[in-house]
Amino acid sequence: MTDARKEWISKRAYSIWEEAGRPHGEDNTHWEQAVRERDEFERVALAPEAAPAKSAKKPLIQISKGKDAEATKPKKKTAGAEKPAAAAKAVAKAKSVKAANSKLI
Repeated sequence: MTDARKEWISKRAYSIWEEAGRPHGEDNTHWEQAVRERDEFERVALAPEAAPAKSAKKPLIQISKGKDAEATKPKKKTAGAEKPAAAAKAVAKAKSVKAANSKLI
């Protein structure tokens, strides 16, 4: 048994003992439970199914570097963003409304 494995089992057995209310004389039971948990952990971690499959799956995102990186980035659309011409028209309209209101006063 490696030192790391023994330390993990020891700490887990202690946690199990505390969770059980620190009963006297149950140390062997807690140790065995910790060993079973560690064995299960190692079995799952080392199982071939747990290893990432080396297939030709498309990546979730594509990271590119170089001069073409800017060209491949998707353009962000912001809510409420207007085109420059539409913004200029809105400003001109606001000025004309303001001017008309000032003449009424």
